[in-house]
Amino acid sequence: MKYDVAIIGGGIAGLPLSIDLKKRGYNVAVIEKGNYPRHKVCGEYISMESYTYLQRVCPALTELKLPVISNFKLTSGDNKEFTTKLDLGGFGISRYLLEDMLFKEAEKLGVVFMLNTKAQDINNVGEEYVIKTNKGDITASLLCNATGRKSNLRTPGKTEAHKGPNYVGIKYHVKLPRNADLIEIHNFPGGYCGISNIEDDKACLCYIVNSEYLNKVNNSIPELEKTYLFKNKNLKKIFTAAEFVFNEPVTVSGINFLIKEPVTDDSFYLGDAAGSMAPIIGNGMSMGLRSASVLADTIDHYFSGKITKHELADNYQGFWRKEFSSRIKLSRYLQKLSEYSFLTRRTIDLFNVFPALAKGVIKQTHGKPF
Repeated sequence: MKYDVAIIGGGIAGLPLSIDLKKRGYNVAVIEKGNYPRHKVCGEYISMESYTYLQRVCPALTELKLPVISNFKLTSGDNKEFTTKLDLGGFGISRYLLEDMLFKEAEKLGVVFMLNTKAQDINNVGEEYVIKTNKGDITASLLCNATGRKSNLRTPGKTEAHKGPNYVGIKYHVKLPRNADLIEIHNFPGGYCGISNIEDDKACLCYIVNSEYLNKVNNSIPELEKTYLFKNKNLKKIFTAAEFVFNEPVTVSGINFLIKEPVTDDSFYLGDAAGSMAPIIGNGMSMGLRSASVLADTIDHYFSGKITKHELADNYQGFWRKEFSSRIKLSRYLQKLSEYSFLTRRTIDLFNVFPALAKGVIKQTHGKPF
C-alpha cells in the first residue's frame, strides 16, 4: 500500500506527527524498531510551552493529574546552591506512559504501525520513496525521520556525526518525600543529575556523565555513583533516602549533542534526529513536539497545493534553524560547563548575584507556547 507519509521512528516526535497528520486526513505509516510500552533514558520533564499541543494530539492526557513544576534548584558539591521560579515551568510524565498514550491515540485514529521493524534503506522512485525494511517494502509520497540520536539508518546527504565527547545516561524511578513543584539539578565531577516528579507520586532520577568517568571505575554504575555522584551531599542524601522502583537502572551510551541537517533529498528530520539538545536545559522533548507541530502544518500546506515541495523543504528548514540552532549551541556550552564542579560553583555565585542573568539563560533555552 502507498501512504501519504511514512515516519521512521515512533518516539516523542514521530508519534505526535503521525497523529497530527492523521487528524488532517492523510494516510500515515510509522516504522518502529521497538514496541510499546517501554522505558527510555529521559529527564521526563516537559516545558509548559508544549502542553496545549500535547492536549490537542492526545486528549486523554487531560484526565491525568500530572505534577506541575514551577521552581528550579541548582547545586554544586560544596554547599552552593541557586533557586529561582520558572517563568513557563513544566510538568512531569514518564516516557513509558506518554509514549504508550500517544501510541494508543494514533492506533485508534487509524495510523498504521509496523512494530519491531527496522528501516534498512531508502530509494527514490520518481516522486515516491520506497523504504526497505526487514519485513518488506512500503511506499510513501513523503518520508520523515524521527529515529532519535542514534539510528541504524544512514541516508545520503545527511551530516555525519563529528567526533567529540560521548556521554552515558542513567535513569531510575524512585519514591521519596520531596516538593512536587521543584526540579533539581545537582552537579558532580563529570556530569549532573536531575530529579523531578512524574505521575503516581514517583520521581525521575536521571543523570548524564562523560563516559571517561565510567571508564575510570571499570564501567561499574554503583562505583560511579559512590565515587563521583556522592561528592554532592544532596545526591548522596537522595540516593540514600530513595525507594528505587526499578531493580536495575535504564541506561544509554554514546550520547552526543550535534547540529545536523533537518532536510535532505530523501527525508524531513525532526526531534533528536535533526539535532540534540543537552538535557541540562530541560527542553529536548518540547523540541521534538514543536518540530512535529510545524512539520505537520507545513506538510498539510504542501498536500493542499499551497506550496511546492521545494518550498516545503525551505520553509521547514528555515523554521528549524531559526528555532533550534542557537538553543542547541547554548546547550552544548552548558553541557560542557556542567562537567566541571569549579565552573558550576562560579556559575551559582554569578546567578546569586545576578538572578536576572539566570532567568535570561533559561529564557534562551525555551520557546513560546504553541
